Amino acid sequence: MIRYRWLWFVFALSILGVFWPLSGRLRLDRSLEKMFPAGDEDRAVFERMEGRFGVSQFLVFAYRDAGLWESDGSGLERVREWRRRIEEISGVRYALDLSRVDEMLETLQGPSRLFGALAGGQATRPLLDEKNKLAMEYREMFAGQTHARDSDLVAIGVLLERGEQESRGESGALAALRRLSEEAPGGLLVGHLAMVDEGFREIERDGQRLAFFSTICLSVLMLVGFRSLRWALIVVLVVQWSLVVTRGLLVWLDWELTMVSSMLSSIVMVVGVATTLHWMFGYQSQYALREGQEPRERAAGALEASLRQLWWPIFWAVVTDAIGFGALGLSRVGPVQDYGCMMALACGVVLVGIFCLVPTLAMLPMGGFALGKLPGEATLQRWLQGLLSWSCRRAPWVIGVSVLGLIGAIIGSTRLKVETDFLKNFQEDSPIARAYRAVETELGGAGVWDVALPAPKPMTDAYLDLVLEMERELLAIEVPSEVVGGETLRLTSALSLADTDRVGRQSSVLRMIPIEARWLGMGQTMGSFYDTLLCDFSSGGAGNYQLDGRWLRVMLRSKERSDSEQKTELINRVRSVVSEYTNRIEALDAQQFGDRRGEVTGYYVLLTKLVEHVVSDQWLAFAVATVGIGCAMWIALGSVLFAIVGLIPVVIPSFLVLGVMGWLGVRVNLGAAMIAAVSMGLGVDASLHSLHRYRMQRQMKLSVMESLRVLQSETGMAVMMSTVALVIGFGSMAASQFLPTVAFGTLAAWTMLGGLFGNLCLLPALIWVVEDGWRD
Repeated sequence: MIRYRWLWFVFALSILGVFWPLSGRLRLDRSLEKMFPAGDEDRAVFERMEGRFGVSQFLVFAYRDAGLWESDGSGLERVREWRRRIEEISGVRYALDLSRVDEMLETLQGPSRLFGALAGGQATRPLLDEKNKLAMEYREMFAGQTHARDSDLVAIGVLLERGEQESRGESGALAALRRLSEEAPGGLLVGHLAMVDEGFREIERDGQRLAFFSTICLSVLMLVGFRSLRWALIVVLVVQWSLVVTRGLLVWLDWELTMVSSMLSSIVMVVGVATTLHWMFGYQSQYALREGQEPRERAAGALEASLRQLWWPIFWAVVTDAIGFGALGLSRVGPVQDYGCMMALACGVVLVGIFCLVPTLAMLPMGGFALGKLPGEATLQRWLQGLLSWSCRRAPWVIGVSVLGLIGAIIGSTRLKVETDFLKNFQEDSPIARAYRAVETELGGAGVWDVALPAPKPMTDAYLDLVLEMERELLAIEVPSEVVGGETLRLTSALSLADTDRVGRQSSVLRMIPIEARWLGMGQTMGSFYDTLLCDFSSGGAGNYQLDGRWLRVMLRSKERSDSEQKTELINRVRSVVSEYTNRIEALDAQQFGDRRGEVTGYYVLLTKLVEHVVSDQWLAFAVATVGIGCAMWIALGSVLFAIVGLIPVVIPSFLVLGVMGWLGVRVNLGAAMIAAVSMGLGVDASLHSLHRYRMQRQMKLSVMESLRVLQSETGMAVMMSTVALVIGFGSMAASQFLPTVAFGTLAAWTMLGGLFGNLCLLPALIWVVEDGWRD
């Protein structure tokens, strides 16, 4: 590697040249349903619903208007003006507001209003006429959809053109609606499309911010710690090369970043710095042994000797990192699965970058070749030797306390609960969180989901009566909270065209019109919004999804902020009711409905199912990572016993972090779900380097204690510095606006600190006991 370093350097530059143009084309996948594997049934049901009704293209534009119900109609005129401005935006298909409902009522009551005006009655907007029973019915029916019952919040439903949710940048309809909402008094823009888009905008900003912050902090650490501009630049160049090549590879493999991939830059930085630090310490040690030689010759000899000594543990340390990340590929949670595979690939790229770039960069004729000593290094060395003596003298106690801590952590980890409120992935003061709190409290809940029912053609009164009966039964479901003082979870609304038709039938004129004719009139009045409530593929309908037949959509709404157990129970009970009524609907005309079944789906269902997988997948990934890393260490160290000894100081901190979360009742989100397997992969690096160094000393016929002292003196310092680098790198994630990133970084930092104690205290105690050191 050193003799042909320029060849390897040119090879690295060639790879950089190939992947540089590709790296800028890496996309962010914004589809929430793709958080599930392609064959997942919940995802399939959602995609069928999307194909029929285009539910993800629906948004709510809301603002404040205390004079909405002014008798002069000025409030309704303001709603109409906002609707007009919304519909002028390119990409907006339709907008439904109170003024349009008012126009629909005026059309329905045209003849009676005309006779009233001829008789000298005062013309009043239908929705403002409290004596108009039909208008008051519609006003109540649309409460929670177009306006709040008990506040001044006004809502306009906005339907985007199909495919508009894929738009990017500031030129799309979503960006224009967001800017318009900023002009409205108390303006809000909500909807799962807006939430996902806002989340990913934060993630993209995080990626840039975290990469910059971690680069600066770790570079400063290198400069202050070793006073070597050369090695600080080496770290930055290795990491940046690895990032460009990794991003280019992802584009070449047709992969996209996902919700948790904002951590890509920080993790590459962490792996690159931690690995390079071990080589730096080896180089520093070898450079000190060659005193008296010419600087360049001294540096070349130190570099070659350190590489001969460390290439094996460096290689296997990166392999264990990749195994830890790769274990996440077993997750059923799409972003976690993709992230694990991406980071396993990135670890391999970092390894290639280190071996191809460091020899050439370390030998370039610029500045000095020597590394400075760490500030207070002599004091740290004395402290490390004292800690070694203390842990070996009290080895049984150290091991016993660690085992007790592990038992307590295992018990605590069984108490872990998952966070089902997707909005809690964002900081409380973020715009999207504030908007959804308003919807949650004033419009009846931010949890929006749907039921798709097979519908007959022609429509029948018997069918509509069954739909209305089903809605009443759904609204009667109550799921009490298991938490003392917790709120009972229920559906806050269930709305479909059956409700609109029920109210319309109160008009004596409308009752005489056949159902299909009435619904044709509603379709003309409601425009494209009608297609999101009823689709008929045999006549072109709302889309061209590969299913025939007519379908009716029932819109459900519930509180988003509730326990995962409550949400799961509510979903199960809703599905049970829908299944029961599907059977009753089929009984009306079995030949027409065939084997079509009612389906329950929506983002509310998807997100609830998503978090149910989090904990169970975490333990599977942790188990696979443990076995895989154990096998890698067995190969690297040539000993099953030492592989087990090396795993113990890493397994315990990982369990302790999760156990403390369980005991404290801290809920697990997507970031926390990844911590066990990842911390295993990263934390075992130090154990691997330590055990490799120890075995080398033993092969030189040193005693157990002498070998441990050399280990603690040389590898111990590298372990401390690499842990500091890890903590800084992971700690930078605490600045994120996306809370899974914060959780992952914070928990990883604590796990790394626990691993530092394990490697400096518990690992020597285990070696001392295993090697029967007290009789040495």
